Amino acid sequence: MGTMNSMNRAQPTQPLYLGLFLLPALGLSYAVWLASGSRLVLAFWVAILLGLALFHAKFGFASGFRRFLLTGESRLLRAHFLLFALTSLLFFPFLVRGEAFGQAVQGFLVPLGVALAVGAFLFGIGMQLGDGCASGTLYHTGSGDTRGILVLLGFMVGSLLGVYQLPYWQGLPAWNPGSALTWFPSPYMGLFLWIGLLAFLYLLVSWVEKRRTGQVVPLWQREATHPLFGPWGLVGGAAVLALGSLLILLLLGRPWGVTAAFALWGGKLAQGLGIPVLDWALFHNPAFAEKLQQSILQDPTSVTNFGIFLGAFLGAALGGTFRLRDLRQVPWTTHLGVFLGGVLMGYGARLAGGCNIGAYLGGTASFSLHGPLWGLFALLGTALGVRIRPACRLENEARREGLPST
Repeated sequence: MGTMNSMNRAQPTQPLYLGLFLLPALGLSYAVWLASGSRLVLAFWVAILLGLALFHAKFGFASGFRRFLLTGESRLLRAHFLLFALTSLLFFPFLVRGEAFGQAVQGFLVPLGVALAVGAFLFGIGMQLGDGCASGTLYHTGSGDTRGILVLLGFMVGSLLGVYQLPYWQGLPAWNPGSALTWFPSPYMGLFLWIGLLAFLYLLVSWVEKRRTGQVVPLWQREATHPLFGPWGLVGGAAVLALGSLLILLLLGRPWGVTAAFALWGGKLAQGLGIPVLDWALFHNPAFAEKLQQSILQDPTSVTNFGIFLGAFLGAALGGTFRLRDLRQVPWTTHLGVFLGGVLMGYGARLAGGCNIGAYLGGTASFSLHGPLWGLFALLGTALGVRIRPACRLENEARREGLPST
């Protein structure tokens, strides 16, 4: 990342909000240490770094899919593939050994089938209506976009519906090819194939952009950045997100995830309302049933979600851009749209075995075909979602090549 004189920044740092960051960050660190120990405290602070990176780099997944379809711009998609390649390379030695520093390590492997396709498609629609993906909702909300509260509520509702109907979807045809690292006599052959696949996807979306716009906007651009105050470039953001993803893998024994926590939060709320969620598929699992009785500070995904939220809050305070959006000034159609977007994302994530982080990033970095396929089906869902967005008073980027205007 380049350097930038702090006097050139558009907005001054907001010291009051920095203080408001430290209070919950230190308080949660102590509470998590009491409930779960030092390893989860470290994961919490890694998640703060991830939230900071998402905010400073504006590393979008929903916006990347939308821009590619509407304008042909592939810069964010190419940043995704760079992130996936870096994370795969970092994961490789630990996934091959199956352990790190005395702890078992495993990736996310999800069968390829109807549930994955439908779930990712619904998630693609939902992240356009919700104006953000799973990680995007957390970092948007943390940086002051209060619409994210409605999306999170929708996430919990959709997650509960997904858990309730999961046995039906799991009973549909599916095929589990396992990790690409096991397809050949040597895992290095699987690694070579995987990096080649990501390079092909990178070149493919670059070619589409060239055909549609006549140029390919460089991924690496010389722009005014600052390592603390931001903004960051996409390449720098991808590097930090890859490193943070590795640290999460080493600390928790599995890749970074987001949406399982929303199912847990929804389950706790539903149980408090007297709904017998323990009879449902996921909650009937002894490990998950135990989580319903435990503090959420003992749930790694919940704790890292809090970290992402606080990391984005920190980034906005450092950059001087934290502003709370007044929900009363947001049209009711937008309220409804973002809530329904959350419902679709929550439901879709349960069917597909994850979201843009757990399935798209985590699956791809685990050398599982469900990661790239999740991206394909989510892109198809996005194609429908962008046509519904205007009905919810959500703006689309300018269309090109005679696509129907909405």
